[in-house]
Amino acid sequence: MDRSDTLREPFRASHTTPAGGLDFWQAPDAMKQPDGRLAPGVEVQLLERAPSGWARVLRASGGWPVWVDGRRLEDPASSASSADAELVPKLQAALSTCSRLLEDLAAKRIDAPSFRAQAFRAGLVVHGGEAWMWDFTNGWYCYDGAALRHVELPGDAQERDEGHEVQP
Repeated sequence: MDRSDTLREPFRASHTTPAGGLDFWQAPDAMKQPDGRLAPGVEVQLLERAPSGWARVLRASGGWPVWVDGRRLEDPASSASSADAELVPKLQAALSTCSRLLEDLAAKRIDAPSFRAQAFRAGLVVHGGEAWMWDFTNGWYCYDGAALRHVELPGDAQERDEGHEVQP
């Protein structure tokens, strides 16, 4: 199998594995034992979907593409859990505080060292075993104890593009 097609584009998560995880194979053959198992909630990029239900995916951690039961993949946008429902207001509150701090810095109501300290605290949200960090240039990053990944959330681009430059 030629791996070059997976190296042309940067990784873009399109799905996640279900809560119980998902077996994978090097080739789409359910008569063989699985070659391994993807953990629950792993972000994958769908590369190919076969009419039989098999899906060839690439993991965010890299490696070779693998085949999974594509019918069990979850669309991250449609699988928002109650944990997500609790996280979104926390992230929105953090953004609101960061925006206020930027306004205070621009109006000289706060000095640069105070801004940095307060923005650090405001832009760090710990939730569900993950640390979410706001970067004024690139948006949200999520650290799960193993990897740091950029996460594009609705409205992030607008928040970053409102003309705020941070150079304290």
